[in-house]
Order: sequence, then C-alpha cells, then structure tokens
Amino acid sequence: MTFTINGAHVPAEVFEQEFEALKEHFQSRGEAICCDRDAEVRQYAKDNVVNRILLEQASLAQGGPIDEAEVRSKFDGVVAEHGGTDAFYDNTGFSRGDEGVIIEKLRSNLLVDRLLAGEGETDQEATPAEIDDYYKANQERFLSPEEVRVSQLFIEPSSHEAAREAYLALRAVREELLNGKDFTTAAREHGTDESRDIDLGFMKQGDTMPEIEALVFSMRIGEISPIMATHYGFHIFTVTEKKERTPIPPDQIPGLAEQCRSDRRNRALLGVIDRLREQAVIEEGEETSV
Repeated sequence: MTFTINGAHVPAEVFEQEFEALKEHFQSRGEAICCDRDAEVRQYAKDNVVNRILLEQASLAQGGPIDEAEVRSKFDGVVAEHGGTDAFYDNTGFSRGDEGVIIEKLRSNLLVDRLLAGEGETDQEATPAEIDDYYKANQERFLSPEEVRVSQLFIEPSSHEAAREAYLALRAVREELLNGKDFTTAAREHGTDESRDIDLGFMKQGDTMPEIEALVFSMRIGEISPIMATHYGFHIFTVTEKKERTPIPPDQIPGLAEQCRSDRRNRALLGVIDRLREQAVIEEGEETSV
C-alpha cells in the first residue's frame, strides 16, 4: 500500500513499519493480535501515517524545517533523561543502529509541537476549573479498584499418591460448608498448613494468580467456591466482604493536572487533523515493481 498525500509520495515501507510497530504495541499490552485482526490494525496504521504526514506538511509550510541542532539537542536530552547512552538503549529496546529512526521520530514530534503551539494555549498549565471539568468528565477513569476479602481452606497433599485422597476429603468438607458449617472452623479442622492464613484479607486485580482472581471476583459474599487445584495444593475459597469501586478524590490522583493538559493537547491535535484532512488530497494505491 502506498499513499500520495498532497502530491508527496509515501512508500509502502513507511506503512508497513507503522503496522508492525502497532502490532508490537498491542502485544506488549497483552492483547492477542493475530491474522484475524490484521485489517483492523492496518487501518490504524494507515490513519497514523496519513495524520502524521499531514501534520508534518502543515508545520513545514508554516515554519520551514526544524533546525538540525534543535533535533540533536532533543535527542541528547532524551538520552540524558535515561541516564546516558547505554541506559537509554537498554531501557527503550532500541539499538544503536536505530539512531536515525529515533532522530526522525523526534523531528516529527518537534514539527507537530510547533504546529500545535500556533493553535493556542495547548501547553499552558491547566487551571483548577479545567482540572475539575476534566475530572468530572472522566469519572470512570478515576475509580478505586474493586476489592474482595477472601478466606481459604487449603490442603497440601503429602505426596502425589495422596492427592486423590486429599481431593476426596476436601469434597466431603465442601459439602459440609454448603450445608452451613462455619468456614473458619472447617479450615482450622481440615487445613494442613497452620502457617498459611485462612483470612487472606482484601485483594484487588493483580494481587494473586489470574485463575484465582477469575474465581473470587465472580463470587457473591458467603458463596463457597468449587475446589481449585494449584501447584501449592487444593483450595476452597469464600468471599467475606467486598469493596466496590468508588471515586478517588482529585487531590489523591498523581499527575491529574498533567493528564488534563495532555487531554487538552490531544483534543487540539484531533481538531487540526480533522481540518487538514478536509483540505487534503489523499490518493491510495499499490506498490508497483519495475
């Protein structure tokens, strides 16, 4: 896939590089990106490439090229923020051979920053009223995590051969629990590890194994879980309390003002992109070989 954007040819490799970078980004966040989502990711890549080039073209038309010394200074500053050259490449995943790619990304960022600077106070400090409006408009982002308080009855088989016997014993105990026996009493009577806590306290997503989280966060208070096998042994869980998600006070949210300012910048950026797209001549085609 190639583009001609306002008369400027964009080769297929630019699009492919963006496509691969996006796939890697999604995968780094734990998202399953396979062939069945290629069309979706390719559309994101297309939009990113077109938007970036339109912004660069507009900035160049208004102010000309970015001074090379400014680009180099930006690169040196980024490297210094990471603690030096070796730390920079260790932390970012780039190699020393990628310096040219990094320089071009920084040049693009500087072009966009300069263009946005002409759009008004996109980088001014956020006012208290603006922060308050942003907080209220994005309330779902600023909720405390859901928490559940969990107790467990744990049996650790003494050997592989004893595992089935332990499992059958635990099934009998579970029937007693389902018929109303006190959970803590049963755990003290039948648990095999006195040093292991019965009351595990409150936990939130990420505090324990995913398979346990999937179970306990789907349970009601007082519900008795099925028997779960882990590499530690056999478990029965019950949820004794829940803490629902509640709004976090603004003064307890780190970086709220910076998030607000970033949101303002992004909204301004989208406005500029919409305007540039309305005015642009964008042609799409396939790469041809000669």
